Amino acid sequence: MKDNKLTILFLIERNKVNNKGTCPIKCRLTLQNKRKEFATGQFINSDYWNSKKQKALPSSEENNFINTQLSLISQKINKAFLMLQVQEMEFDVDDIYLLYTGESTKKNKSFLELLEWHNTKMEKLVGIEYAPRYYQKWKGMHLLMKDFNKINFYKTKFGGKHWFIHKWLSILIIV
Repeated sequence: MKDNKLTILFLIERNKVNNKGTCPIKCRLTLQNKRKEFATGQFINSDYWNSKKQKALPSSEENNFINTQLSLISQKINKAFLMLQVQEMEFDVDDIYLLYTGESTKKNKSFLELLEWHNTKMEKLVGIEYAPRYYQKWKGMHLLMKDFNKINFYKTKFGGKHWFIHKWLSILIIV
């Protein structure tokens, strides 16, 4: 496994001042020269931000709240980073962000999961880019695959190294 050093940097966007005169605080994660930036949801007056200390100064109720929120974000990111390190699998900065936000990390998907994803995307585009009949064919393909998995994958013994491909191709030829 590569040397994993995660850098968490908070920065303000001085060019995006809102009506209240505050700037959004962004978080930048850097791992193996790959970056991921996202909004923290916190805003601060640019005069109160100390970029060297990564804190809102001087101490006030509002600045203490911002510092606490940034500290919590940093802790959650470090927790996600440690969880991925314990798994001893390859991961990148996007995986850390996904785990931080509560989403599942990228993983290899099964053919059935890809069909579900494809059909969900396609359903939204019926009548725009795709004809309803074309979408129905893909839905039928998904149902066929689901039934195929039920019939063939719940057996105790499988025959041959590439039995799945041969079986699936024979079904496609029949259909």
